[in-house]
Amino acid sequence: MSASDKLHRWLDILAALLSRRYPLPLSELRREVPGYADESVKEDSILRMFERDKGELRELGVVIDTIPDSDGVSRYQLRKADFYLPLLSVCETLLPSETELRQQPRYGAPTMGGSVPSLVLTPDECHALRRAAARVSGLGHVELAEDAARALRKLQFDLEVFAEGLPAAAVLRVDGDVFDTLTDAVALRKRLRFTYHSMERNETAERVVEPYGLVFLTGHWYLVAHDVNAQGMRQFRVSRIRSAVLGDQRKQHPDFEVPPMFNLSTYAASRQSWELGNGDHQTVIVAFRGDTGVVSQGRALGEPLAAPYDGQFASLSATHSVRSFRVRRRDTFLRWVLSFAGDARPVAPDDAVQEWTALLRASRDAQVAIATEAA
Repeated sequence: MSASDKLHRWLDILAALLSRRYPLPLSELRREVPGYADESVKEDSILRMFERDKGELRELGVVIDTIPDSDGVSRYQLRKADFYLPLLSVCETLLPSETELRQQPRYGAPTMGGSVPSLVLTPDECHALRRAAARVSGLGHVELAEDAARALRKLQFDLEVFAEGLPAAAVLRVDGDVFDTLTDAVALRKRLRFTYHSMERNETAERVVEPYGLVFLTGHWYLVAHDVNAQGMRQFRVSRIRSAVLGDQRKQHPDFEVPPMFNLSTYAASRQSWELGNGDHQTVIVAFRGDTGVVSQGRALGEPLAAPYDGQFASLSATHSVRSFRVRRRDTFLRWVLSFAGDARPVAPDDAVQEWTALLRASRDAQVAIATEAA
């Protein structure tokens, strides 16, 4: 049975239970769910399948209640109040009374039975949530910053107040004027000047780039461009770009030419798993040893050393090939390096080396534990 079949069956179960205000016996559920409708299959087999579905849905947070009846037949119910998230609203008063909060309306279409509750936030609570997200985003931990931004983004669907006044580290929306300027720059091959907030360094700085194209990756728009100052290809998340202007307003004169070998679709599709994500790139330097096919393939994914690392690893040149990698997901990248079984190791920056060393020790400890248990 394919995962698609199971997903369709789950959706049919949810649709059947949510459309009723009363518990359903399995016999009635079989008529509503095509995946259970095969009359040649015994009811005991269908019951076991349903119990498995129920357990897997419970693990996803969807709790289906089993209600025993007086006639000995079990019935099943999905309570709408337990299934739907509350609708959010903001109280206009700074300190609403407990009575006012209790009197806030409950929303819901007729099919929901008016059972979806509302959760009322005060302006002070909204402010506290924004400050907490800003604090988490400023810690320098990319995954925590992504979680904070994702939480605010969910709140933003119901409360427009969360779309305003956010710190630079938690910008959630793409500025329409900025996007139009980027589109013009790509079409007219004009240099761009803009301010950009770096999640990794937690700083905002001016960038000058030659834009090659716009791509939509992992749920976000990115500007693919040649960074003039860094002299290399970069991807800039559009939602963190501000104050974008064309370097030269004479639109009839291109400022640069896109290299004939560059293909935006190929570039976007060729990203390694450690290059994808919402954080900024970090440069990690890896030393490769040997000339096996696997090592050669891994080495080819990197780039020659550039400033500030060029010249720093001359002592390794006799025995190793040192390459530079631009990494967003460092844990994923270091696990890939670990797969070379000693023929590759990171040598910079220090925090990447320390993380790789800890990962190596954890792997060795796990192997020892497995060997000890087997013995």
